[in-house]
Amino acid sequence: MQQDKEKRLLQWNIMVSMISQVLSLIINLISKRVICLYLGVEYLGLQSLYGNFCDVLSFAYFGAGTAMLFSFYGPLARGEKDRLAAIYRHYDRIYKRMTWIVFGVGIITTVVAVFSVNASISDVEVIITFLTFMMSVVIYNRHMVRNYFIQADQRRYFVTTVTGGVDLSALFIEIFILKTFKSYEAFVIVILLKNMLINYIFKCYLKTHYGYLFEEKSILEEKEADAIKSNVSDMVVYRFGKVLISNTDSIFISRFINTAMVGIYSNYQFIIAGVTSLIGAFYEAITARVGQMLSIRDKKSQYTSFRFHSVLNAWMTGATIICFYYLVQDFIRIWMGSVELFSRGTILILIVNYYIEICRSATKMYRESAGLFNNIKRMVIIKGVANIILSFFMGLRWGLNGILIATTIASAGTLFWYEPLIVYRYFKKSFVNEFFYQLITLVQMAVAFYITGQVVGSISGQGIPGFLLKAVVCGFVSNLCYGGFFLIFQIARRKGEENGSTD
Repeated sequence: MQQDKEKRLLQWNIMVSMISQVLSLIINLISKRVICLYLGVEYLGLQSLYGNFCDVLSFAYFGAGTAMLFSFYGPLARGEKDRLAAIYRHYDRIYKRMTWIVFGVGIITTVVAVFSVNASISDVEVIITFLTFMMSVVIYNRHMVRNYFIQADQRRYFVTTVTGGVDLSALFIEIFILKTFKSYEAFVIVILLKNMLINYIFKCYLKTHYGYLFEEKSILEEKEADAIKSNVSDMVVYRFGKVLISNTDSIFISRFINTAMVGIYSNYQFIIAGVTSLIGAFYEAITARVGQMLSIRDKKSQYTSFRFHSVLNAWMTGATIICFYYLVQDFIRIWMGSVELFSRGTILILIVNYYIEICRSATKMYRESAGLFNNIKRMVIIKGVANIILSFFMGLRWGLNGILIATTIASAGTLFWYEPLIVYRYFKKSFVNEFFYQLITLVQMAVAFYITGQVVGSISGQGIPGFLLKAVVCGFVSNLCYGGFFLIFQIARRKGEENGSTD
């Protein structure tokens, strides 16, 4: 009975998460188009720049959140309410302290934001809008402990439903404000109010369904509090290194080229981030299940599950890369109209960076679910520092492509190989397995790339109908190829199991 309930929760989480993520992408597509239409590409770049700055400021929240999920998995699986309440209150205090620190740093960061903007927008407007945008992010993150607890209890569907519903309602207000007043300040005020409403809904939900969290019946033992402190510290450092990689490119582009170029770059980055978020939504929907599974099952079962999710990871990575390459230019023309487009060479660099990051999604999920935090932070910092140094010098020399290639070098030389190494050590398996995984993944992608390209290249047509036909064919052919690869994998796995049982 319990297994059936967990299976239903997993299916519901995956379905609602994917639908919500698609809805979120559509909302953001419309929002970015409206900003570009009524305010111009410079404000589109400004929005992207603010997002990157605030992601840098928020690294501590998300780092602590990952550690928090790990802390909740075991007690939730065992139904230990008193311990859950103590852990929840402990993290809430941590988030409260972080909020004051982030708010203070955010005010200081305003100076850096003004310096980074290279556009015909007044400094006063930049200061006001940045502070408002920053406050909306800080207020939302302050109570992320509510969001993470609900997700840890395998009820991500509620989080995504609430967030998607409020975002959709806010979109209509944002469109009205931009069309009527053409005010970016009013636009970011709506974002602030929207985040406050989402927090209030989560608060009411927790008090209704998890009232025991607010009963101070027990406190954490010193040993467990120290373990939490260590995990939070490790994951905060990890996230800091991540933001040095993923959220500094726009800042360099704005300073070395101009803020308008950030707007153009953000069009491609938004699509990549959208696809990444869809894959991320899938893994986030099953992370709680995996985390609880790692708490109660043996290593052999865990490794079998890891291999299965790695195969799915290769499928999703390859199919999305192929569709991005063949469809992105046409999509941006339809979405944004007559805007500047990147060359195929720049798109290939974006694809390489996307692959290096997304092909490790399953590996990252198992590393975090297993609580392997302390072994990674040093390498992440090395990666982040290398990215900043390389981006500065290569950006000065080669502009946009130099900045993007700097990310490629920093990523390939550090986490791309080091994170899988940690996970294989956890499973007590040879790292040679990762080498074969990458080799097979690249061979599969090359075959699917060629076959899809041959079919898509024969399609003619202009405008939306032509794009839709091309998208359907591209998606069908690439996934058909990977479906064949997956079938081969399943047959090989079953034969291996039969041979193992025979032996």
